[in-house]
Amino acid sequence: MKKVSRQLAVYVTFFYCVAVLPETVRAAGQGTDTTANALVTQDVNRGEKVKTEGLVISRQGNIVTMRTSDSNKVEVALTDYTKVVTPRPLFRKKHMPVSDLVPGLWIKVKGVGDSPGHILAESVTFSSDDLRTAHAIQAGLTPLDTKVQSNQRQIQTNLQNIQANQQQIQAHEQQIQTNQQQAQVNRQQIGEANQRISELADYSVKYTAAINFPAGSATLSAQAKSELMRLATDATTLKGYVVQIKGFTDSSGGVVQNQNLSMRRAQSVIAYLEQAGNIPLTHVLTPGAMGESHPVSSNQTQEGRAENRRVEIKVLVSRGISGP
Repeated sequence: MKKVSRQLAVYVTFFYCVAVLPETVRAAGQGTDTTANALVTQDVNRGEKVKTEGLVISRQGNIVTMRTSDSNKVEVALTDYTKVVTPRPLFRKKHMPVSDLVPGLWIKVKGVGDSPGHILAESVTFSSDDLRTAHAIQAGLTPLDTKVQSNQRQIQTNLQNIQANQQQIQAHEQQIQTNQQQAQVNRQQIGEANQRISELADYSVKYTAAINFPAGSATLSAQAKSELMRLATDATTLKGYVVQIKGFTDSSGGVVQNQNLSMRRAQSVIAYLEQAGNIPLTHVLTPGAMGESHPVSSNQTQEGRAENRRVEIKVLVSRGISGP
C-alpha cells in the first residue's frame, strides 16, 4: 500500500512539471511588459524599455551607432553599468571589452529609451561567430582603405598632370596660331611684292651673278658664298630692288631628278642670301627650277656640264622707282 502511494506521488509530481508548470510560466510571461520585449521599429521614447538588434555602423567613445534590421538608425549609449557579453556554453556569459564593438558586428541591445533614437544600454550581447566575422571584415577594409587612399592620390596626381598638359597644349596651339598668322603675313607680303614686280614690266638689271655646283649637289662652296655676299652687299644699297633666282642642272640623270635638284640649288641660294646676306624674303621673287633646260655650254664635255650646273642671280630695279 505504501509502495502504491509513493508511485502515485511521483506521477502527480511529473504531471505537474509537464502540464501545470509550463502553463504557469507562459501565464507569467503574458503578464510582463510587452514594451520591454519589443524590437525598436521607430524612434525610442524616454523611459521606454526596449530591446533591439542590428549592425554596428560606428563607435565614438561610449556611443555606438547601429542600424536595425528595418533600416532604422539608433544610437546606443554605454554606461559604467552596461554589460557587454557574449554567450558561452551551459548558459554562461563572458564579459567582453567595449573595443570589440567594431563596425560590422551584429549586436543585441537591451536598455531604456533616453531620447528619440537614443538608448541607454543595460546589456549588449553578441556571438563569438559574429565577432570573428566583424574582425574579418575589418581586416579586409583596412588594406582596402589604404588602396582607396592611394588610388585617390594617384587620381589627384593624374588630374594635375592632365591640367598641366592641357595648359601646355593651349600654349602650343597659341604659338601655332601665331606662327600661322605670321606665315600668312609673309605670304601676303611676298605676293604683293611679286605682283608689284609683275606689274612693272620696265625694269633694269643692276647686278648679276652665276655660281656653280658639284655634280648632284646643292651645297654652296666657299667661293659661291663669297660671290653671294658681294651681291647682297651691293643689292642692299638700292631702293626697291628685287632678286630673281633660277636653278639649272646638266643633262646627267633623269628629268624629274634634275628638276628637283635645280629647285634645291635655287633654295640654297635664297636661304644664304636671307640668313647671311640679310636680304628679306619680300625682296626675293619666286625661284625658278629650270632643270637641264637653257644650257650655257655643251653637255657633251665635262667642262660644259660643269658650267651648266649653276644658279643665276639677278638684282632688278624698276625704272619707275630708280629712274632712267
